[in-house]
Amino acid sequence: MEKLLIMGGSYFIGKHVVDTLKDRYDTYVLNRGSRSLNDDRVTELVCDRNDHAALKRILQPHVFSYVVDISAFNGEQVNGLLCALDLPALKRYVFISTSAVYDIHKAKVPFREEDALGGNSPFKQYAQNKIIAEAILKDTLDADKLTIFRPPFVYGEDNYLLRERLFFHLIENDRPIYLPKTNNHIHFVYVKDLAMDTAKALKGVIPPDIYNVGYDHAHTFQAYINLCASVVGKPAIIRAVDHETLPVKLQDYFPFFAYDNVLSVKKIKAYAKEDTPIKTGLENAYHDYLAIRETFALPEKMVQARQKIATCLDDAGGF
Repeated sequence: MEKLLIMGGSYFIGKHVVDTLKDRYDTYVLNRGSRSLNDDRVTELVCDRNDHAALKRILQPHVFSYVVDISAFNGEQVNGLLCALDLPALKRYVFISTSAVYDIHKAKVPFREEDALGGNSPFKQYAQNKIIAEAILKDTLDADKLTIFRPPFVYGEDNYLLRERLFFHLIENDRPIYLPKTNNHIHFVYVKDLAMDTAKALKGVIPPDIYNVGYDHAHTFQAYINLCASVVGKPAIIRAVDHETLPVKLQDYFPFFAYDNVLSVKKIKAYAKEDTPIKTGLENAYHDYLAIRETFALPEKMVQARQKIATCLDDAGGF
């Protein structure tokens, strides 16, 4: 089998990409080794990718036909990897970027792949760094080798970010969810669908290019929370709030920015039409949450923010 290198691979997106690809390639995973995969079908390479000399030394004995880069957050990390690879031998490189790259002040929803990038993104430096990483890849690699995916919010099993698990917890415990009254539209992609898109890109089923990924349509904050409630089996207690007048930052108590993050996915749907129904994905995410429910707790910063909101609203059910 041809060699595949996955940068990342221990957490969430990377874990599902590894699970999808490990039987199809001679699979190598490179990360800092904080969590071992313990899988005979995967060769683990331990290295901090920010140490370019060590990265080159570890990768030098290997010739990879395929690369999936999940862990690059800036241009220096991409540069370091490109310098360590045998680029002439490379057939496909898949880079997981983000929908945060779009200039939300110039582009109109749904954002298309050719729309303006940059601007004053709510994601700040994270978005700028991804834009730079994309540019380096496009400047360095032949177009017929490079696929860039721009996912919106990724959800599903193993999601350590406080999104659907947060909602499951609040719903189960009859705690209010403080929802920005803007009730924006946001786009989602199920983690296993993103992993399958990656597999299709490596095979050339999805031709090399830049693609938005995700469902055919977006959901409002409230619609998504109600979907979470439907899999928990009890209604969500929703309090609409004016987040701009509260004494705490929105991100201290709510997992999404208050703007419409909606993508055009027409381009990728020409090659990857099938999506896992969002309720099915949330059911799978909820079953995964149940396995860690007993150890799940809100961060103290979020607890304090919610207490302040409850006091402002005189919300006896807040905490």
